[in-house]
Amino acid sequence: MRRWSMNKSSNTTRSNTPPSPNSPLEMSREKQVQGMQDQASSTTSPSPDDMFTPTKKNRASTGFALRSRAVNFVSGGNHLSVDSARHPNSRRRASSADFSQQQPQPEQVNPEHPLHMDRTFWGLPAESGTGVKARRMSLSLPDDFTVDIGDLESEFEYQHKFLGRRGKHIGKGATSKVTLMVRKGSPNELYAVKEFRGKSSRETHEEYDKKVKSEYTLAKSLQHPNIVETVRLCRDHGRWNHVMEYCSEGDMFTLVNKKYLKAEDRDKDRQCLFKQLIQGIHYLHSNGIAHRDIKLENLLITEDSKLKITDFGVSEVFSGIHPGLREAGGQCGINMGEVRLCSPGICGSEPYIAPEVLDKTSKYDPRALDIWGAGIVMVHLIFGGALWTRAQVNSNENNKFYAALARGWERWNAKHADAEATISELDYPKFMPFDVAVKPPALRRILLQMLNPNPAKRISSADIMNNRWFKNIECCQLESDEAPTHMIDAANMQTLNRGRQRKVFCHNHLPQKDFGTHSLGKMPGSVGY
Repeated sequence: MRRWSMNKSSNTTRSNTPPSPNSPLEMSREKQVQGMQDQASSTTSPSPDDMFTPTKKNRASTGFALRSRAVNFVSGGNHLSVDSARHPNSRRRASSADFSQQQPQPEQVNPEHPLHMDRTFWGLPAESGTGVKARRMSLSLPDDFTVDIGDLESEFEYQHKFLGRRGKHIGKGATSKVTLMVRKGSPNELYAVKEFRGKSSRETHEEYDKKVKSEYTLAKSLQHPNIVETVRLCRDHGRWNHVMEYCSEGDMFTLVNKKYLKAEDRDKDRQCLFKQLIQGIHYLHSNGIAHRDIKLENLLITEDSKLKITDFGVSEVFSGIHPGLREAGGQCGINMGEVRLCSPGICGSEPYIAPEVLDKTSKYDPRALDIWGAGIVMVHLIFGGALWTRAQVNSNENNKFYAALARGWERWNAKHADAEATISELDYPKFMPFDVAVKPPALRRILLQMLNPNPAKRISSADIMNNRWFKNIECCQLESDEAPTHMIDAANMQTLNRGRQRKVFCHNHLPQKDFGTHSLGKMPGSVGY
């Protein structure tokens, strides 16, 4: 039956049949596509040395500062392909992977469509977020778990019953999907329920159950204000479900993709979020756990603007015993001692994967991988995108800034043969993007040490926490859940008490409602919190 529309627009009356070959419509379309391809192919990316070559300004120029112009390279520029011209605001998420047991695949490049044509020459968007994540068991995985398993439907229900069994989906990944639910009898008690994918044909039921329980017992043992709280492990219609704390403002990927934090006047917000991330990573490392997949998509934001680390599917217990063991009593950080290195193999998400992991030539310390990933997260906050796709020195145009960073470290190491040499305010590896856009210099030095290509000399989370400048960052979240002795409204500095009391700042890291989809709940210390 043919449908008729009362609206005689081109969208409703145009035929879906493709035009005939050599017809005027087809020839016009071919000319249009050819013109777009010629424009894309004629556009080339400048080198790092000639990025800021002065050019004559128009009289209407507003004269932004040098940092603003540098950061604008992330979202600006006309280096688009045909696909990106059709979708100028599209940005793909980073994919997680643990390919420790798989053979490396050769990289395929289409010479007719070079990779760098699909991206702006500085801010490189992350790769797609539906990758093949192999949920790998920890090296210290126990044979038997102490896990209390509940029935999902008997304890929780979907927030909106009219949506049916599936409820409201708030997230979806390669191995799971997340649904919003409430505890029965408590309609205002919201939880995020993570339903795992079914067992694959390559694993037994026993192996699959161990992987799910391993992630749950590890996440359940973590108690820190910057880590998502895991509440319950349930079964529902033959599927495993993790019931977790609900973070209503989504992930950091969405916030960074809005370019809100990239503004020069948002430096305090970037630094506060950076400090919260390091606090969470330091807690993990202090308890013998490495996350191994630190990225924007795994950093959630709560209604009161706090950062939370989530998704421990590829995490590693590198020291001590697994929290799932009976003798651990559900606690992490038990019997810590020797550090166990991870076997060679890709684990994580590009471009957050450290160079030593990409090399796949030797075992690596998973703590250094987390520090590298946190450094790349801060790069996203500052520049609005990544500076490279892979931390490898090769002929790929998208990796030229990593090559420049590696050269800067090589030159600095050549001048400092002493193994104990450290960088200073005036003596540090030169890397032009950081020199231009990363301020203050203390943050630049920390970021350079976090992105040291040599993992043996990469800064640790403990050293970052003990850095004097880092300690003085105004942060709206303490290192623990201990109540602060003095609340400070960051918008009203008259409330600042210069005594020795512990302080927590009330920040709003989220854009206003009219700027995006985020909203902000009651802030700590405010009426009704």
